[in-house]
Amino acid sequence: MTQHQFTRFSTSIDQYSLPANFTFPYYYVPHPLALLAMSELQHYLDTQQEWQYDFTAIGHMFGVLVVKNQQGDIGYLSSYAGNELTNHKIHSDTPSLFVDTIIEHHYDQPYFAEKTQHINTLLHHISTLKSTPAFSALTDKLALKKSQAEQEITAFQQSMAKSKKQRKQLRTEAESNPASTVNTTQLEALIHDLGNQSSREKRELKALKEQWKANLAELTIQHNTMLTSIAQKENEYKQLSKNLDIEKLRACQFTNQLGSTKSLYDLFTAVDDESSPISHSSEENAPKLLQAAFKMGLTPLALGEFWWGSSPYETIRQHKNVYPACQSKCFEILEHMLEGIELDDNSLKQTPSYGKDLEIVYEDEAIVIVNKPAEFLSVPGKFITDSVQTRIKARYPQATGPLIVHRLDMSTSGLLVLTLTAETNKQVQKQFIDRTVEKRYTALLEGNIALNDGIIDLPLTGDLEDRPRQMVDHKQGRKAETTFQVIERNNNQTKVYLYPKTGRTHQLRVHCAHQAGLGTPIVGDDLYGFKSKRLHLHAGYLKFTHPITGNEVEFSMKDDF
Repeated sequence: MTQHQFTRFSTSIDQYSLPANFTFPYYYVPHPLALLAMSELQHYLDTQQEWQYDFTAIGHMFGVLVVKNQQGDIGYLSSYAGNELTNHKIHSDTPSLFVDTIIEHHYDQPYFAEKTQHINTLLHHISTLKSTPAFSALTDKLALKKSQAEQEITAFQQSMAKSKKQRKQLRTEAESNPASTVNTTQLEALIHDLGNQSSREKRELKALKEQWKANLAELTIQHNTMLTSIAQKENEYKQLSKNLDIEKLRACQFTNQLGSTKSLYDLFTAVDDESSPISHSSEENAPKLLQAAFKMGLTPLALGEFWWGSSPYETIRQHKNVYPACQSKCFEILEHMLEGIELDDNSLKQTPSYGKDLEIVYEDEAIVIVNKPAEFLSVPGKFITDSVQTRIKARYPQATGPLIVHRLDMSTSGLLVLTLTAETNKQVQKQFIDRTVEKRYTALLEGNIALNDGIIDLPLTGDLEDRPRQMVDHKQGRKAETTFQVIERNNNQTKVYLYPKTGRTHQLRVHCAHQAGLGTPIVGDDLYGFKSKRLHLHAGYLKFTHPITGNEVEFSMKDDF
Protein backbone atom coordinates (compact mmCIF):
# COMPACT_ATOMS: atom_id res chain seq x y z
CA MET A 1 0.00 0.00 0.00
CA THR A 2 1.50 3.33 -1.04
CA GLN A 3 0.46 6.82 -0.05
CA HIS A 4 0.40 7.97 -3.69
CA GLN A 5 -2.85 6.03 -4.09
CA PHE A 6 -4.44 8.86 -2.13
CA THR A 7 -5.53 11.14 -4.99
CA ARG A 8 -6.17 14.82 -4.43
CA PHE A 9 -9.01 16.37 -6.41
CA SER A 10 -7.79 18.20 -9.49
CA THR A 11 -10.89 20.40 -9.28
CA SER A 12 -11.41 22.83 -6.40
CA ILE A 13 -13.78 21.40 -3.79
CA ASP A 14 -14.05 24.55 -1.67
CA GLN A 15 -17.75 24.86 -2.46
CA TYR A 16 -18.50 21.23 -1.55
CA SER A 17 -19.81 20.23 1.86
CA LEU A 18 -18.72 16.96 3.42
CA PRO A 19 -21.28 14.17 3.82
CA ALA A 20 -22.85 13.86 7.28
CA ASN A 21 -22.86 10.06 7.08
CA PHE A 22 -21.17 7.40 4.99
CA THR A 23 -22.95 6.05 1.90
CA PHE A 24 -25.48 3.26 2.44
CA PRO A 25 -23.76 0.95 -0.07
CA TYR A 26 -26.68 -1.08 -1.41
CA TYR A 27 -28.94 1.70 -2.70
CA TYR A 28 -27.76 5.27 -2.99
CA VAL A 29 -27.46 8.50 -4.95
CA PRO A 30 -23.74 9.34 -4.94
CA HIS A 31 -22.62 12.32 -2.87
CA PRO A 32 -21.44 15.25 -5.06
CA LEU A 33 -17.85 14.60 -3.99
CA ALA A 34 -18.17 10.96 -5.04
CA LEU A 35 -19.60 12.08 -8.39
CA LEU A 36 -16.63 14.40 -8.85
CA ALA A 37 -14.18 11.63 -7.96
CA MET A 38 -15.86 9.28 -10.43
CA SER A 39 -15.69 11.96 -13.12
CA GLU A 40 -11.96 12.42 -12.54
CA LEU A 41 -11.37 8.65 -12.59
CA GLN A 42 -13.32 8.40 -15.85
CA HIS A 43 -11.12 11.12 -17.36
CA TYR A 44 -8.08 9.10 -16.27
CA LEU A 45 -9.49 5.97 -17.93
CA ASP A 46 -10.02 7.94 -21.13
CA THR A 47 -6.49 9.34 -21.26
CA GLN A 48 -4.08 7.03 -19.39
CA GLN A 49 -1.36 5.07 -21.20
CA GLU A 50 0.05 3.15 -18.22
CA TRP A 51 -1.77 -0.08 -19.02
CA GLN A 52 -4.01 -1.57 -21.71
CA TYR A 53 -7.49 -3.07 -21.61
CA ASP A 54 -10.07 -3.43 -24.38
CA PHE A 55 -13.17 -1.89 -22.84
CA THR A 56 -15.01 -2.14 -26.16
CA ALA A 57 -14.96 -5.94 -25.87
CA ILE A 58 -16.23 -6.03 -22.29
CA GLY A 59 -16.27 -3.34 -19.64
CA HIS A 60 -15.39 -3.33 -15.97
CA MET A 61 -16.66 -2.04 -12.64
CA PHE A 62 -14.65 0.74 -10.99
CA GLY A 63 -15.04 2.41 -7.62
CA VAL A 64 -13.99 5.51 -5.70
CA LEU A 65 -13.87 6.17 -1.98
CA VAL A 66 -13.79 9.80 -0.86
CA VAL A 67 -11.55 9.98 2.21
CA LYS A 68 -9.95 12.39 4.66
CA ASN A 69 -6.34 11.93 5.73
CA GLN A 70 -4.90 12.62 9.17
CA GLN A 71 -3.94 16.15 8.11
CA GLY A 72 -7.57 16.89 7.21
CA ASP A 73 -7.01 16.83 3.45
CA ILE A 74 -9.85 15.49 1.29
CA GLY A 75 -9.08 13.13 -1.58
CA TYR A 76 -10.13 9.77 -2.92
CA LEU A 77 -8.97 6.22 -3.52
CA SER A 78 -9.69 4.31 -6.73
CA SER A 79 -10.16 0.61 -7.47
CA TYR A 80 -11.33 -1.90 -10.02
CA ALA A 81 -13.33 -5.03 -9.15
CA GLY A 82 -11.56 -8.37 -9.31
CA ASN A 83 -8.07 -8.85 -10.72
CA GLU A 84 -8.74 -9.13 -14.45
CA LEU A 85 -6.96 -5.87 -15.28
CA THR A 86 -3.66 -7.36 -14.11
CA ASN A 87 -3.68 -9.55 -17.22
CA HIS A 88 -3.89 -6.55 -19.52
CA LYS A 89 -1.66 -3.86 -18.03
CA ILE A 90 1.76 -2.93 -19.30
CA HIS A 91 3.65 -3.28 -16.03
CA SER A 92 3.68 -6.19 -13.58
CA ASP A 93 2.48 -4.16 -10.60
CA THR A 94 -1.02 -2.89 -9.89
CA PRO A 95 -1.56 0.36 -11.88
CA SER A 96 -0.35 3.14 -9.60
CA LEU A 97 -3.70 4.88 -9.24
CA PHE A 98 -5.51 1.83 -7.87
CA VAL A 99 -5.44 0.28 -4.41
CA ASP A 100 -3.89 -3.15 -4.01
CA THR A 101 -5.89 -6.36 -4.14
CA ILE A 102 -6.67 -8.03 -0.82
CA ILE A 103 -6.58 -11.74 -1.41
CA GLU A 104 -3.97 -12.27 -4.12
CA HIS A 105 -1.29 -10.79 -1.87
CA HIS A 106 -1.78 -13.68 0.56
CA TYR A 107 -1.97 -16.32 -2.16
CA ASP A 108 1.47 -15.39 -3.51
CA GLN A 109 3.14 -16.50 -0.29
CA PRO A 110 5.52 -19.54 -0.66
CA TYR A 111 3.40 -21.55 1.79
CA PHE A 112 0.34 -21.39 -0.46
CA ALA A 113 2.42 -21.79 -3.60
CA GLU A 114 3.93 -25.03 -2.27
CA LYS A 115 0.54 -26.46 -1.29
CA THR A 116 -0.96 -25.45 -4.61
CA GLN A 117 1.89 -27.18 -6.44
CA HIS A 118 1.35 -30.36 -4.42
CA ILE A 119 -2.37 -30.35 -5.25
CA ASN A 120 -1.67 -29.76 -8.93
CA THR A 121 0.84 -32.62 -8.94
CA LEU A 122 -1.76 -34.90 -7.35
CA LEU A 123 -4.33 -33.85 -9.94
CA HIS A 124 -1.84 -34.65 -12.71
CA HIS A 125 -1.20 -38.07 -11.13
CA ILE A 126 -4.95 -38.79 -11.11
CA SER A 127 -5.18 -37.82 -14.76
CA THR A 128 -2.23 -40.09 -15.55
CA LEU A 129 -3.83 -43.05 -13.73
CA LYS A 130 -7.05 -42.59 -15.71
CA SER A 131 -5.23 -42.42 -19.03
CA THR A 132 -2.76 -45.32 -18.64
CA PRO A 133 -2.96 -47.90 -21.48
CA ALA A 134 -3.57 -50.71 -18.97
CA PHE A 135 -6.55 -48.95 -17.34
CA SER A 136 -8.00 -47.85 -20.68
CA ALA A 137 -7.63 -51.34 -22.15
CA LEU A 138 -9.18 -52.97 -19.08
CA THR A 139 -12.06 -50.46 -19.09
CA ASP A 140 -12.74 -51.10 -22.78
CA LYS A 141 -12.49 -54.89 -22.38
CA LEU A 142 -14.86 -54.89 -19.41
CA ALA A 143 -17.35 -52.69 -21.27
CA LEU A 144 -17.18 -55.00 -24.30
CA LYS A 145 -17.72 -58.14 -22.21
CA LYS A 146 -20.65 -56.54 -20.37
CA SER A 147 -22.19 -55.59 -23.71
CA GLN A 148 -21.74 -59.14 -25.04
CA ALA A 149 -23.26 -60.58 -21.87
CA GLU A 150 -26.24 -58.26 -22.07
CA GLN A 151 -26.81 -59.07 -25.74
CA GLU A 152 -26.56 -62.85 -25.24
CA ILE A 153 -28.81 -62.88 -22.18
CA THR A 154 -31.34 -60.61 -23.91
CA ALA A 155 -31.37 -62.86 -26.98
CA PHE A 156 -31.95 -65.96 -24.82
CA GLN A 157 -34.78 -64.20 -22.92
CA GLN A 158 -36.42 -63.26 -26.22
CA SER A 159 -36.13 -66.90 -27.34
CA MET A 160 -37.73 -68.00 -24.06
CA ALA A 161 -40.60 -65.59 -24.58
CA LYS A 162 -41.17 -66.96 -28.07
CA SER A 163 -41.09 -70.57 -26.79
CA LYS A 164 -43.52 -69.69 -24.01
CA LYS A 165 -45.94 -68.26 -26.53
CA GLN A 166 -45.67 -71.41 -28.67
CA ARG A 167 -46.24 -73.68 -25.66
CA LYS A 168 -49.30 -71.73 -24.66
CA GLN A 169 -50.68 -72.01 -28.17
CA LEU A 170 -50.08 -75.81 -28.27
CA ARG A 171 -51.76 -76.33 -24.91
CA THR A 172 -54.74 -74.16 -25.84
CA GLU A 173 -55.26 -76.00 -29.11
CA ALA A 174 -55.00 -79.41 -27.42
CA GLU A 175 -57.47 -78.51 -24.67
CA SER A 176 -60.07 -76.67 -26.72
CA ASN A 177 -60.17 -78.47 -30.08
CA PRO A 178 -63.19 -80.85 -30.06
CA ALA A 179 -61.86 -82.67 -33.10
CA SER A 180 -58.60 -83.42 -31.37
CA THR A 181 -57.62 -87.09 -31.26
CA VAL A 182 -55.48 -86.50 -28.17
CA ASN A 183 -56.80 -88.48 -25.21
CA THR A 184 -56.51 -87.47 -21.57
CA THR A 185 -53.31 -89.41 -21.00
CA GLN A 186 -51.67 -87.88 -24.03
CA LEU A 187 -52.84 -84.38 -22.98
CA GLU A 188 -51.33 -84.81 -19.54
CA ALA A 189 -48.09 -86.02 -21.11
CA LEU A 190 -48.05 -82.99 -23.43
CA ILE A 191 -48.62 -80.57 -20.55
CA HIS A 192 -45.89 -82.32 -18.54
CA ASP A 193 -43.48 -82.09 -21.47
CA LEU A 194 -44.25 -78.41 -21.99
CA GLY A 195 -43.64 -77.77 -18.27
CA ASN A 196 -40.30 -79.57 -18.43
CA GLN A 197 -39.34 -77.46 -21.42
CA SER A 198 -40.14 -74.26 -19.49
CA SER A 199 -38.15 -75.41 -16.45
CA ARG A 200 -35.20 -76.39 -18.64
CA GLU A 201 -35.09 -72.98 -20.30
CA LYS A 202 -35.18 -71.24 -16.91
CA ARG A 203 -32.27 -73.39 -15.71
CA GLU A 204 -30.35 -72.61 -18.88
CA LEU A 205 -30.96 -68.86 -18.40
CA LYS A 206 -29.74 -69.07 -14.82
CA ALA A 207 -26.67 -71.00 -15.93
CA LEU A 208 -25.98 -68.45 -18.67
CA LYS A 209 -26.14 -65.57 -16.20
CA GLU A 210 -23.87 -67.39 -13.74
CA GLN A 211 -21.41 -68.18 -16.53
CA TRP A 212 -21.18 -64.52 -17.55
CA LYS A 213 -20.94 -63.44 -13.93
CA ALA A 214 -17.96 -65.77 -13.50
CA ASN A 215 -16.40 -64.57 -16.75
CA LEU A 216 -16.75 -60.92 -15.67
CA ALA A 217 -15.70 -61.44 -12.05
CA GLU A 218 -11.93 -61.36 -12.57
CA LEU A 219 -12.09 -58.38 -14.92
CA THR A 220 -14.40 -56.54 -12.51
CA ILE A 221 -12.06 -57.18 -9.57
CA GLN A 222 -9.08 -55.87 -11.53
CA HIS A 223 -11.04 -52.82 -12.70
CA ASN A 224 -12.43 -52.05 -9.23
CA THR A 225 -8.92 -52.26 -7.77
CA MET A 226 -7.76 -49.58 -10.19
CA LEU A 227 -10.91 -47.50 -9.57
CA THR A 228 -10.37 -47.71 -5.81
CA SER A 229 -6.82 -46.44 -6.21
CA ILE A 230 -8.04 -43.54 -8.35
CA ALA A 231 -10.93 -42.79 -5.96
CA GLN A 232 -8.53 -42.64 -3.01
CA LYS A 233 -6.38 -40.13 -4.86
CA GLU A 234 -9.47 -38.13 -5.86
CA ASN A 235 -10.70 -38.02 -2.25
CA GLU A 236 -7.25 -36.92 -1.15
CA TYR A 237 -7.29 -34.21 -3.82
CA LYS A 238 -10.75 -32.98 -2.76
CA GLN A 239 -9.80 -32.86 0.92
CA LEU A 240 -6.51 -31.07 0.27
CA SER A 241 -8.26 -28.58 -2.02
CA LYS A 242 -10.96 -27.95 0.57
CA ASN A 243 -8.37 -27.47 3.33
CA LEU A 244 -6.37 -25.08 1.16
CA ASP A 245 -9.49 -23.08 0.29
CA ILE A 246 -10.28 -22.73 4.00
CA GLU A 247 -6.70 -21.67 4.75
CA LYS A 248 -6.88 -19.05 2.00
CA LEU A 249 -10.19 -17.75 3.33
CA ARG A 250 -8.67 -17.53 6.80
CA ALA A 251 -5.62 -15.75 5.42
CA CYS A 252 -7.81 -13.11 3.78
CA GLN A 253 -8.24 -10.63 6.64
CA PHE A 254 -10.56 -7.62 6.71
CA THR A 255 -10.14 -4.79 9.15
CA ASN A 256 -12.51 -2.00 10.13
CA GLN A 257 -12.37 1.47 11.62
CA LEU A 258 -12.43 0.03 15.15
CA GLY A 259 -9.28 -1.98 14.46
CA SER A 260 -11.11 -5.31 14.58
CA THR A 261 -9.97 -7.93 12.06
CA LYS A 262 -11.92 -10.92 10.77
CA SER A 263 -11.15 -13.44 8.07
CA LEU A 264 -13.29 -14.17 5.05
CA TYR A 265 -13.85 -17.67 6.47
CA ASP A 266 -15.05 -16.37 9.85
CA LEU A 267 -17.38 -13.80 8.30
CA PHE A 268 -19.32 -16.42 6.35
CA THR A 269 -19.28 -19.38 8.75
CA ALA A 270 -20.60 -17.07 11.47
CA VAL A 271 -23.80 -16.86 9.42
CA ASP A 272 -24.07 -20.52 8.43
CA ASP A 273 -21.63 -23.41 8.74
CA GLU A 274 -22.35 -24.31 5.12
CA SER A 275 -22.00 -20.75 3.80
CA SER A 276 -19.12 -19.81 1.57
CA PRO A 277 -18.26 -16.53 -0.13
CA ILE A 278 -19.12 -16.10 -3.78
CA SER A 279 -16.05 -16.08 -6.00
CA HIS A 280 -14.08 -12.83 -5.76
CA SER A 281 -16.23 -11.48 -2.90
CA SER A 282 -13.12 -9.95 -1.37
CA GLU A 283 -12.17 -8.28 -4.64
CA GLU A 284 -15.29 -6.17 -5.01
CA ASN A 285 -14.62 -2.43 -4.99
CA ALA A 286 -16.15 -1.52 -1.63
CA PRO A 287 -14.11 -4.02 0.47
CA LYS A 288 -10.89 -3.20 -1.39
CA LEU A 289 -11.34 0.54 -0.94
CA LEU A 290 -12.26 0.34 2.74
CA GLN A 291 -9.36 -2.02 3.46
CA ALA A 292 -6.94 0.39 1.81
CA ALA A 293 -8.38 3.37 3.68
CA PHE A 294 -8.10 1.72 7.10
CA LYS A 295 -4.54 0.53 6.42
CA MET A 296 -3.54 4.08 5.43
CA GLY A 297 -5.26 5.67 8.42
CA LEU A 298 -7.83 7.44 6.23
CA THR A 299 -11.42 8.22 7.17
CA PRO A 300 -14.03 7.02 4.62
CA LEU A 301 -16.54 9.72 3.67
CA ALA A 302 -18.45 8.56 0.56
CA LEU A 303 -18.55 5.68 -1.91
CA GLY A 304 -19.33 5.50 -5.61
CA GLU A 305 -19.11 2.70 -8.20
CA PHE A 306 -19.65 2.81 -11.95
CA TRP A 307 -19.43 0.61 -15.03
CA TRP A 308 -16.95 1.54 -17.74
CA GLY A 309 -17.15 0.05 -21.23
CA SER A 310 -19.32 -2.44 -23.07
CA SER A 311 -21.84 -4.60 -21.24
CA PRO A 312 -21.37 -8.34 -20.79
CA TYR A 313 -23.83 -10.40 -22.82
CA GLU A 314 -25.54 -12.28 -20.00
CA THR A 315 -25.94 -9.36 -17.59
CA ILE A 316 -26.81 -5.75 -18.35
CA ARG A 317 -24.49 -2.87 -17.52
CA GLN A 318 -24.62 0.69 -18.85
CA HIS A 319 -21.46 2.69 -19.62
CA LYS A 320 -20.71 5.28 -16.88
CA ASN A 321 -23.80 4.29 -14.91
CA VAL A 322 -23.62 4.18 -11.11
CA TYR A 323 -24.18 0.81 -9.40
CA PRO A 324 -24.56 -0.18 -5.74
CA ALA A 325 -22.39 -2.69 -3.94
CA CYS A 326 -23.48 -6.27 -4.57
CA GLN A 327 -25.26 -7.59 -1.47
CA SER A 328 -24.86 -11.23 -2.53
CA LYS A 329 -21.08 -10.87 -2.56
CA CYS A 330 -20.40 -8.14 -0.03
CA PHE A 331 -23.02 -8.11 2.72
CA GLU A 332 -21.16 -10.14 5.35
CA ILE A 333 -17.88 -8.37 4.57
CA LEU A 334 -19.31 -4.85 4.69
CA GLU A 335 -21.31 -5.57 7.85
CA HIS A 336 -17.95 -6.04 9.56
CA MET A 337 -15.98 -3.35 7.75
CA LEU A 338 -18.59 -0.63 8.30
CA GLU A 339 -19.03 -1.38 11.99
CA GLY A 340 -18.87 1.83 14.00
CA ILE A 341 -19.52 4.05 10.95
CA GLU A 342 -22.74 6.07 10.73
CA LEU A 343 -24.51 5.29 7.46
CA ASP A 344 -27.13 7.12 5.44
CA ASP A 345 -30.66 5.81 5.96
CA ASN A 346 -31.47 2.50 4.31
CA SER A 347 -33.93 3.61 1.66
CA LEU A 348 -34.85 -0.04 1.08
CA LYS A 349 -36.61 0.05 4.45
CA GLN A 350 -38.54 3.23 3.69
CA THR A 351 -42.17 2.92 2.60
CA PRO A 352 -42.43 4.43 -0.90
CA SER A 353 -46.21 3.97 -0.96
CA TYR A 354 -46.70 6.23 2.06
CA GLY A 355 -49.34 8.86 1.25
CA LYS A 356 -50.30 7.26 -2.06
CA ASP A 357 -53.93 6.37 -2.83
CA LEU A 358 -54.86 3.01 -4.31
CA GLU A 359 -57.44 3.60 -7.04
CA ILE A 360 -60.23 1.02 -7.35
CA VAL A 361 -60.99 0.67 -11.06
CA TYR A 362 -63.71 -2.00 -10.69
CA GLU A 363 -65.20 -4.17 -7.95
CA ASP A 364 -67.96 -6.74 -7.56
CA GLU A 365 -68.62 -9.74 -5.32
CA ALA A 366 -65.82 -11.76 -6.95
CA ILE A 367 -63.03 -9.52 -8.22
CA VAL A 368 -61.35 -6.17 -7.64
CA ILE A 369 -59.29 -4.31 -10.23
CA VAL A 370 -56.89 -1.65 -8.94
CA ASN A 371 -54.60 0.86 -10.61
CA LYS A 372 -51.35 0.34 -8.71
CA PRO A 373 -49.12 3.42 -8.48
CA ALA A 374 -45.43 3.17 -9.27
CA GLU A 375 -43.20 2.42 -6.25
CA PHE A 376 -45.99 0.47 -4.55
CA LEU A 377 -45.59 -3.17 -3.51
CA SER A 378 -48.05 -5.79 -4.76
CA VAL A 379 -47.48 -7.90 -1.62
CA PRO A 380 -45.68 -7.14 1.67
CA GLY A 381 -41.88 -7.16 1.47
CA LYS A 382 -39.10 -8.01 3.90
CA PHE A 383 -39.09 -4.56 5.48
CA ILE A 384 -42.27 -2.92 4.13
CA THR A 385 -45.78 -4.11 5.01
CA ASP A 386 -47.85 -1.57 3.06
CA SER A 387 -48.93 -3.15 -0.22
CA VAL A 388 -51.88 -3.70 -2.53
CA GLN A 389 -52.62 -6.97 -0.77
CA THR A 390 -52.65 -5.48 2.74
CA ARG A 391 -54.82 -2.54 1.70
CA ILE A 392 -57.37 -4.72 -0.09
CA LYS A 393 -57.43 -7.09 2.87
CA ALA A 394 -58.25 -4.16 5.14
CA ARG A 395 -60.92 -2.89 2.73
CA TYR A 396 -62.57 -6.32 2.39
CA PRO A 397 -62.14 -8.05 5.78
CA GLN A 398 -64.55 -10.86 4.82
CA ALA A 399 -62.54 -11.84 1.74
CA THR A 400 -61.03 -15.33 1.67
CA GLY A 401 -58.07 -16.82 -0.11
CA PRO A 402 -54.79 -15.11 -1.03
CA LEU A 403 -56.53 -12.16 -2.80
CA ILE A 404 -53.53 -11.61 -5.09
CA VAL A 405 -53.70 -13.40 -8.46
CA HIS A 406 -50.61 -11.94 -10.14
CA ARG A 407 -48.02 -9.29 -9.32
CA LEU A 408 -46.42 -6.20 -10.75
CA ASP A 409 -42.89 -5.07 -9.86
CA MET A 410 -42.91 -2.42 -7.16
CA SER A 411 -41.68 0.14 -9.70
CA THR A 412 -44.31 -0.76 -12.33
CA SER A 413 -47.68 1.00 -12.32
CA GLY A 414 -50.98 -0.22 -13.71
CA LEU A 415 -53.80 -2.72 -13.55
CA LEU A 416 -53.75 -5.50 -11.00
CA VAL A 417 -56.42 -8.19 -10.50
CA LEU A 418 -57.45 -9.40 -7.03
CA THR A 419 -60.14 -11.87 -6.00
CA LEU A 420 -62.39 -11.94 -2.95
CA THR A 421 -62.84 -15.71 -2.54
CA ALA A 422 -60.49 -18.67 -2.64
CA GLU A 423 -62.50 -20.34 -5.42
CA THR A 424 -62.50 -17.32 -7.74
CA ASN A 425 -58.78 -16.91 -7.05
CA LYS A 426 -58.11 -20.41 -8.40
CA GLN A 427 -60.24 -19.76 -11.48
CA VAL A 428 -58.59 -16.46 -12.42
CA GLN A 429 -55.11 -17.65 -11.52
CA LYS A 430 -55.56 -20.65 -13.83
CA GLN A 431 -56.17 -18.24 -16.70
CA PHE A 432 -52.84 -16.56 -15.99
CA ILE A 433 -51.10 -19.94 -15.77
CA ASP A 434 -52.72 -21.09 -19.03
CA ARG A 435 -51.74 -17.75 -20.63
CA THR A 436 -55.27 -16.97 -21.78
CA VAL A 437 -55.23 -13.53 -20.16
CA GLU A 438 -54.49 -10.72 -22.62
CA LYS A 439 -52.00 -8.21 -21.18
CA ARG A 440 -50.54 -5.05 -22.63
CA TYR A 441 -47.91 -2.80 -21.11
CA THR A 442 -46.76 0.65 -22.16
CA ALA A 443 -43.10 1.60 -21.82
CA LEU A 444 -41.04 4.68 -22.59
CA LEU A 445 -37.54 3.77 -23.80
CA GLU A 446 -34.36 5.81 -23.41
CA GLY A 447 -33.52 5.96 -27.14
CA ASN A 448 -34.84 5.34 -30.64
CA ILE A 449 -35.21 1.78 -31.89
CA ALA A 450 -35.02 0.85 -35.56
CA LEU A 451 -37.84 -1.70 -35.81
CA ASN A 452 -41.53 -0.84 -35.59
CA ASP A 453 -42.58 -4.23 -34.22
CA GLY A 454 -41.27 -7.71 -33.54
CA ILE A 455 -40.77 -10.51 -31.04
CA ILE A 456 -38.06 -10.75 -28.37
CA ASP A 457 -37.19 -14.31 -27.32
CA LEU A 458 -34.49 -14.31 -24.63
CA PRO A 459 -34.48 -16.96 -21.84
CA LEU A 460 -34.01 -15.54 -18.35
CA THR A 461 -32.72 -16.68 -14.99
CA GLY A 462 -31.87 -15.00 -11.71
CA ASP A 463 -28.38 -13.57 -11.28
CA LEU A 464 -27.35 -15.48 -8.15
CA GLU A 465 -24.31 -13.25 -7.68
CA ASP A 466 -26.28 -10.00 -7.94
CA ARG A 467 -29.85 -10.36 -6.75
CA PRO A 468 -32.52 -9.26 -7.58
CA ARG A 469 -31.17 -8.70 -11.09
CA GLN A 470 -32.05 -11.17 -13.84
CA MET A 471 -29.78 -12.28 -16.66
CA VAL A 472 -30.00 -13.87 -20.10
CA ASP A 473 -29.03 -17.54 -20.05
CA HIS A 474 -29.47 -19.57 -23.23
CA LYS A 475 -28.51 -22.84 -21.48
CA GLN A 476 -30.31 -22.81 -18.12
CA GLY A 477 -32.73 -19.90 -18.49
CA ARG A 478 -36.51 -20.22 -18.66
CA LYS A 479 -38.22 -19.29 -21.91
CA ALA A 480 -39.32 -15.65 -22.02
CA GLU A 481 -41.10 -14.09 -25.00
CA THR A 482 -42.33 -10.54 -25.57
CA THR A 483 -44.01 -8.94 -28.58
CA PHE A 484 -43.39 -5.21 -29.05
CA GLN A 485 -45.02 -2.48 -31.13
CA VAL A 486 -43.79 1.11 -31.49
CA ILE A 487 -46.40 3.78 -30.68
CA GLU A 488 -44.34 6.92 -31.25
CA ARG A 489 -40.81 8.33 -31.35
CA ASN A 490 -40.11 11.71 -29.80
CA ASN A 491 -37.07 13.57 -28.38
CA ASN A 492 -34.80 10.52 -28.75
CA GLN A 493 -37.26 8.39 -26.82
CA THR A 494 -39.54 5.61 -28.04
CA LYS A 495 -42.93 4.71 -26.64
CA VAL A 496 -43.89 1.08 -27.16
CA TYR A 497 -46.60 -1.43 -26.38
CA LEU A 498 -45.27 -4.65 -24.85
CA TYR A 499 -47.20 -7.93 -24.92
CA PRO A 500 -45.58 -10.55 -22.68
CA LYS A 501 -46.37 -14.15 -23.64
CA THR A 502 -44.61 -15.36 -20.50
CA GLY A 503 -44.36 -13.71 -17.10
CA ARG A 504 -40.76 -14.00 -15.93
CA THR A 505 -39.34 -11.71 -13.27
CA HIS A 506 -38.21 -8.40 -14.83
CA GLN A 507 -38.94 -9.87 -18.27
CA LEU A 508 -40.01 -6.63 -19.95
CA ARG A 509 -37.20 -4.61 -18.36
CA VAL A 510 -34.50 -7.06 -19.47
CA HIS A 511 -35.98 -7.58 -22.94
CA CYS A 512 -35.93 -3.82 -23.51
CA ALA A 513 -32.46 -3.14 -22.11
CA HIS A 514 -30.55 -6.19 -23.36
CA GLN A 515 -28.32 -5.84 -26.42
CA ALA A 516 -30.09 -8.79 -28.08
CA GLY A 517 -33.50 -7.31 -27.26
CA LEU A 518 -34.45 -3.70 -27.98
CA GLY A 519 -31.03 -2.55 -26.84
CA THR A 520 -32.25 0.44 -24.85
CA PRO A 521 -33.53 0.50 -21.25
CA ILE A 522 -36.87 1.73 -20.03
CA VAL A 523 -36.69 5.30 -18.73
CA GLY A 524 -36.06 5.28 -14.98
CA ASP A 525 -34.99 1.63 -14.72
CA ASP A 526 -32.64 1.63 -11.72
CA LEU A 527 -31.62 -2.00 -12.30
CA TYR A 528 -31.00 -2.22 -16.04
CA GLY A 529 -30.81 1.42 -17.08
CA PHE A 530 -30.51 4.82 -15.43
CA LYS A 531 -32.30 5.85 -12.27
CA SER A 532 -34.80 8.72 -12.38
CA LYS A 533 -38.04 9.69 -10.63
CA ARG A 534 -39.91 6.53 -11.67
CA LEU A 535 -39.82 3.50 -13.93
CA HIS A 536 -41.78 4.36 -17.08
CA LEU A 537 -43.53 1.00 -17.37
CA HIS A 538 -47.31 0.73 -17.05
CA ALA A 539 -49.69 -2.25 -17.17
CA GLY A 540 -52.42 -0.57 -19.21
CA TYR A 541 -54.73 -3.34 -20.46
CA LEU A 542 -56.19 -6.62 -19.18
CA LYS A 543 -58.73 -9.01 -20.70
CA PHE A 544 -59.88 -12.25 -19.10
CA THR A 545 -62.96 -14.36 -18.32
CA HIS A 546 -65.00 -13.34 -15.28
CA PRO A 547 -64.93 -16.25 -12.77
CA ILE A 548 -68.67 -15.97 -11.94
CA THR A 549 -70.45 -14.81 -15.11
CA GLY A 550 -68.16 -16.54 -17.59
CA ASN A 551 -68.19 -13.40 -19.74
CA GLU A 552 -65.06 -11.75 -21.07
CA VAL A 553 -64.15 -8.57 -19.19
CA GLU A 554 -61.55 -6.02 -20.20
CA PHE A 555 -60.03 -3.05 -18.42
CA SER A 556 -57.74 -0.28 -19.59
CA MET A 557 -55.89 2.52 -17.80
CA LYS A 558 -53.79 5.11 -19.61
CA ASP A 559 -50.25 5.75 -18.45
CA ASP A 560 -49.26 9.13 -17.02
CA PHE A 561 -46.00 9.56 -18.90
